[in-house]
Amino acid sequence: MAGQGSGWFDEGDGLFPSPDPDTLVEADRFAREIERRRRGEISEEEFRRFRLNNGIYGIRGQRDIQMIRVKIPFGSLTARQLQRLAAIADDFSTGRGHITTRQCIQFHWIPLERIPDVMRQLAEVGLTSREACGNTVRNVTGCPLAGICREEAFDIRPYAAAFVRHFLRHPAYQNMPRKFKTSFSGCGRDCSGSGFHDIGAVAAVRTENGRTVRGFRVWVGGGLGAIPRPAHLLEEFTPADQLLVTAEAVMRVFDRLGNRQDLHRARLKFLIESLGIEEFRRLVFQERRTLAAVRPGAPPPPIAPVADEVAAAPEASPAVPPRAEGSEDYRRWLATNVVAQKQPGYYAAYVTVPGGDLTSEQMRGLARIAKRYSRGVVQTTATQDALFRWVRGEDLPDLYADLAALGLGLPGATCVMNVTSCPGADTCNLAVTHSHRLGLELARQLAARPEYGLAEDLKGIDIKVSGCPNSCGQHHIAAIGLYGNARKVNGRQVPYYQILLGGRLTEGETEFGRPVLRVPAKRAPEAIFRILDLYRAERREGEPFHAWVQRLAASEGEGDLEAAEE
Repeated sequence: MAGQGSGWFDEGDGLFPSPDPDTLVEADRFAREIERRRRGEISEEEFRRFRLNNGIYGIRGQRDIQMIRVKIPFGSLTARQLQRLAAIADDFSTGRGHITTRQCIQFHWIPLERIPDVMRQLAEVGLTSREACGNTVRNVTGCPLAGICREEAFDIRPYAAAFVRHFLRHPAYQNMPRKFKTSFSGCGRDCSGSGFHDIGAVAAVRTENGRTVRGFRVWVGGGLGAIPRPAHLLEEFTPADQLLVTAEAVMRVFDRLGNRQDLHRARLKFLIESLGIEEFRRLVFQERRTLAAVRPGAPPPPIAPVADEVAAAPEASPAVPPRAEGSEDYRRWLATNVVAQKQPGYYAAYVTVPGGDLTSEQMRGLARIAKRYSRGVVQTTATQDALFRWVRGEDLPDLYADLAALGLGLPGATCVMNVTSCPGADTCNLAVTHSHRLGLELARQLAARPEYGLAEDLKGIDIKVSGCPNSCGQHHIAAIGLYGNARKVNGRQVPYYQILLGGRLTEGETEFGRPVLRVPAKRAPEAIFRILDLYRAERREGEPFHAWVQRLAASEGEGDLEAAEE
């Protein structure tokens, strides 16, 4: 069994104090604002803006029933925090929580008057919902394999943590023209998607005067939504100690020049589109020089890198390979959910979470597993799954057995059956279709047919579903993406899905999916299987899915794909 480490994010050592006095103060203020609203002392729009800045979102068709979005910076949760989230699920919500594509955890159906108590519960374990919504700096996402990835330049988590601490509650960025999203990745595989973020930081190193210097390639102005745009490279190498001031410069330019009149053109991507990247870059660098000049005595806090995590382990692990004997279910899970760390003898194990939904019992079980195998830490991912790190090879069979007992022993975390989806019209005010239900049904059907769901030749194909064009399910960057819309059929509105093909993401090579057909919502699963069959029948030897889509498009083959609509 892996021992408890003394790393920088072990259990009980989250990003914020426990209890967090700032969140406790905000909970008291939220209670007062609820009362002021009841007395008519503030308008609904004032309360809405205040509510969103505190991470509280409305629910479709409800006036005073809310969703609270808990920020999980770069997805790192301690076992103690997860146990508290389980208690919140039971005491305030529906007995379950939902992992989002931005690594947060949401709870739905909470009465408005109970929100301050939820905030206090979060504060006691160093969690907050502050700025999880609104025109603020949203949750900072990060690669779930940071610190253990074999390809990374260095561990990005200390830098992401410094970013979170610096900008959370920063008075200058509480009412920007629009929301602002940030990601950190450790290598060019870009697991966190710099290409669709307002700021995407990708770790890089270079040699100066015979020593290795850490820094980042900084990308700006990416975004999904109804009008997706790929990010632009702001700077090939930003020294690590200049990252925060560079980010401030970007935000200040955006805050000053962003479009505050048209909500649909307010994101940073549109400002860069109107200015051009060269002019935007000039303004940012000018702003960075100004910041350095006007506050030389108060720079952003320094960022201390951490040593390789294995140095913090109480003992080195022998390079014991995982045992492959056991049931067929275990072997499938081992093949699709477990990856070797760069530290010999240790493995990271993905937990497939259908729809991103966890019951309170499963949360408590994952917390126990984290304590036993994973240094008391569990990671959430952008694919709405969980991840355990630092698992010894000899412990993998026991870990699997513990997961299976929770109903979380599903294979396929790295396969086509691991479908991502947003909550959809069950709760969201903007959604047109029930994307969450479709995501669950697609995952169920693919799992029931392992010749598809676990197939080696379909690895690398991901499916992402959104309930509307706004892309909370990130459909634009999926090999197969779907988003909800509607068609009028025989005089009535019928839910449909637009299907896009060929999206993918690596650093500097963002490709958004091509829209190819629309299908009635009830026929979407059938269409997906027909697309997979067509790929298998028409691809060339070794041809990946995105290349096949490009080839068919170039040869006017999209008509073949549209046959799936008939």
